[in-house]
Amino acid sequence: MKTLLIFSVLLLSASFVNAQNLATQEVTLFGQCMIELQDQNDLVALETEMRLNPNIKVVRLDYFTQRAFILTKEIDQLTEEQFMSWFNAYSDKVRCIQIGTYGIDTIKPYPFEDCAKQ
Repeated sequence: MKTLLIFSVLLLSASFVNAQNLATQEVTLFGQCMIELQDQNDLVALETEMRLNPNIKVVRLDYFTQRAFILTKEIDQLTEEQFMSWFNAYSDKVRCIQIGTYGIDTIKPYPFEDCAKQ
């Protein structure tokens, strides 16, 4: 009986620790879009600037495909307006935005389907 009680306490303790770890895990969001920027130097400068943003963990801007991909850090919500604001002066060049939870939502493959020029 004593062994069963000790086993039950250990099992409950392990469950509590696991629940605490799950509650404190950081959620990573992603955002991707097309960005119509014709000057490669501007794109490189924008990517460098975006890397300084404390809410961005990873940023990739590809000149050849005109695609942007961003992973967030330390935020639990990302709106299209917030995402577009990270592009600063080039936010009017952004289109076909997709936002989701990394590891849960499907990331659309390039080339984006149903992405008409706006």
